Amino acid sequence: MSEEDYRRHMTQVSGPMTKGLMVKYGIVQWKMLHNTTETRNLMRQLFDDHMINLAEFDCFSQVTFKSIDDYKRMRQDPWYRKQIAGDHVNFADTQRSMMTIGWVTDFIEHGKLVEDVAADNLSEATTTTKLQAAAVIVGSFLSGFMVSLSIIAIPVLVETKTDANQLFHQWTRVYHYGNQLIPGIAIGTFLLYTFACFQRRTAERPKSWRLLALAGLVTVSIIPFTLLIMKPTNDKLFHLESVTRTAKPAEHAGVKAIELKEAEELVVWWASMHAVRSTFPLIGAIIGIVATLWH
Repeated sequence: MSEEDYRRHMTQVSGPMTKGLMVKYGIVQWKMLHNTTETRNLMRQLFDDHMINLAEFDCFSQVTFKSIDDYKRMRQDPWYRKQIAGDHVNFADTQRSMMTIGWVTDFIEHGKLVEDVAADNLSEATTTTKLQAAAVIVGSFLSGFMVSLSIIAIPVLVETKTDANQLFHQWTRVYHYGNQLIPGIAIGTFLLYTFACFQRRTAERPKSWRLLALAGLVTVSIIPFTLLIMKPTNDKLFHLESVTRTAKPAEHAGVKAIELKEAEELVVWWASMHAVRSTFPLIGAIIGIVATLWH
């Protein structure tokens, strides 16, 4: 096959057949470079040894997808496997064509310098890394703050109690101040992971964004855990606190004798569940660290 016939096949047969499928699977850019005998000879004369490998090919394609997963999905498409892959396998001059997959950095376009390309890419990557670092730090702080209630505050309350009313009242105060801070910090951490996730997802080389999404979901899952698992215990503690607080003095002694042991068991059980809940932001932080190192 002559150079003209080969170029005509690539631009009018193979290329048009493939481009629609590539668009379907999220291609960003496709450039096809054509070498003639004259240009290949010129390349061998002008270029250094490590640059002349492209001179051995009549056609060189630079293909850019949003992610390598998109390219893999395209390769598994039944139409691709039948029409494109089969065409290339049986094509007599397939060794004259070369394709690479990656990202493109433009330094000069239409005869003009493209300013601050590397700086912009570096700035975007730096911003995303800072978001990830902030999310990991805040998530770790949240986990430490939460677990301190179970391993420090609650044991102190249990050991220094004098009656059920005191224990219930102190627990409600701990719950009140924790409830003012913990959900807000968890949601803030989730938003940091979300922003970093979106920036990773839309980058030229998306990587680790799924881990960031998972880290955010694990962190904020303390809220559904509270509503679904801990709410019955919370409601019972609030009810007993209300009963002991509003009971008359004559009734209070009976309530105290009956409910002090139950009060201890309920508060300790709550502390155990809260300790489990405290691990969620820590797990999210670990996943966030893995995502950062992987990138």
